[in-house]
Amino acid sequence: MMLSGRRVLAALSLLLLTAGIATAQRELVPVDHPVYRFLFRQELRGAIEGFNWGMLPLSRAEIAGYLDTLEASAVRVPVKSMSHVDLEMLDDFRTEFSYDLTRSAAKSSSFLPGFDFPTLFNDSRQKYLYARTDSSTSIFIDGFASLSYRSGSGDSVGSALATLGDIGIRVRGTLFDRLGYYVQASNGSLLSGSHDFAILDPHLKANRKFNSDEKKFFDRTVGYLRYDADWLVVTLGREQLLWGMGYVDRAVLSENSVPFDFAKIDIKKNSVRYSFFHGSLVGQDSAGENLSSKYIAAHRLEFDIVPTLRIGLSEMVIYSNQPMNFALMNPFTFLTSAELSTEMPTKQDNRHNTLLAIDAELYPSRNVRLFGSWLIDDIKIGAIGKSDISANSNKFGWQAGCSWTEAFSVPNLTLNAEYSRIGPFVTSHWTNASSYTNWSLPLSEALQPNSDEWLFSAGYDITNRLFVSGQVKLQRSGENIVDSEGHIVFDAGSDILHGEGHLLHPNVFLQGRRVDRTLVSFLVSYQPIRQYFVELKYFFNNERFIESGRSLVDSVVWLTVRVDY
Repeated sequence: MMLSGRRVLAALSLLLLTAGIATAQRELVPVDHPVYRFLFRQELRGAIEGFNWGMLPLSRAEIAGYLDTLEASAVRVPVKSMSHVDLEMLDDFRTEFSYDLTRSAAKSSSFLPGFDFPTLFNDSRQKYLYARTDSSTSIFIDGFASLSYRSGSGDSVGSALATLGDIGIRVRGTLFDRLGYYVQASNGSLLSGSHDFAILDPHLKANRKFNSDEKKFFDRTVGYLRYDADWLVVTLGREQLLWGMGYVDRAVLSENSVPFDFAKIDIKKNSVRYSFFHGSLVGQDSAGENLSSKYIAAHRLEFDIVPTLRIGLSEMVIYSNQPMNFALMNPFTFLTSAELSTEMPTKQDNRHNTLLAIDAELYPSRNVRLFGSWLIDDIKIGAIGKSDISANSNKFGWQAGCSWTEAFSVPNLTLNAEYSRIGPFVTSHWTNASSYTNWSLPLSEALQPNSDEWLFSAGYDITNRLFVSGQVKLQRSGENIVDSEGHIVFDAGSDILHGEGHLLHPNVFLQGRRVDRTLVSFLVSYQPIRQYFVELKYFFNNERFIESGRSLVDSVVWLTVRVDY
């Protein structure tokens, strides 16, 4: 299915905005770009400082600054010298971000206006469909396409197949030296196979078009305008945001849901960064009906107490089925107090869902990082330590972990270990409509309430173009007990979308139907030619129901080929 003409024209209309002098690229680098993993590893090694893993994405100008620092560091400081693979990766990234580094297009090539077949497979230049840079504007247009074959077998998925195709366009650039713009739109189709199997992918499950009418086509779009004055940034649009110190998963804002629309203000000076946004989410009530409105207001302050200790403080408020609340659009207020002063007077309980998060990152030595997070859904000081029903007012989530690069003196190898514990009813809400979710997917960790998890992962850059990783999750959950018709008989607080039973009985961690899971995944990502990718993902799930002794085992494989230029 091709992109509509109106969507393409809307994207290309940004080309008409030309004025000023473009000397720094202000567009954001999407959070799934491998440059973040590379820079995080370099900061662990001590080759760069101040890389902000706790608040992503960053601008192309910021990324270019870190790459410049690495180029100098690789030559200047022998103890921080980079491996051969790292040097080749740095060279790849410096080519990709060459215009951001040098304001020169010497390391790039454009497919249009003149067609030159050999440039399609050029391995030494960054390729664009169209690129134009001059003293008044910069404009880059990329096309991308992918074909994904997915196969599953096991007790839950049976024997299932799905083949998905996707094609899209991306337009980005910077105007006036300060105004960055970015528009990306794509259309895709289920070419063959099972729709029910395909929506095991959360991003397809959260796609309205894919789950209505023919259940065949899907679309995706992100886009924003971003004014960047270095210390002050204002963003309007839609993009994936990540907050929190977690190295594999995050307790505050994660990649487990899809991007949402927001208005955002960032202030940064040296090691201090402050961010506030007000955004629009998609939610459903307890009957599964779409809400008329659902909003999130959130802010985060991150700073270094000492060079080896970074602290992050976050506050989030979810509210729904009411107009936008201007008290919660104030970027400099304590949101918890603000929302308490705006409750609807006919309600006896808190209509809004307020959460706090405190996280810290410690650098005990070169190559090693430690972190911890405390998510506070509700808190009542007088009930701490109690075991009666009043203790239900305290709903907490915990996360702690470490990351070790050049592990066992192996260059380019990074190991991670994390432990997470989410108490009963945490991130859910008694109104259900105000759960900490978007499209019924968690905004925080991919772990249901009333559960804990040990997570171990490893990532290794075999070459600059070949990356492999593996991950093991060991989970324990206390799930709701339901009857044959799906009605809840005992509410253990395990469903993030149903929190109405939080005061029925004293909540006990892992109470309910006990389920243990072992989740294993592997990834191989290969780029044989610049901007041509082959990815292989494997998932193994073993779900064990302790009381009955029953178990479910499933295996899923994704093979994806994509091109992006």
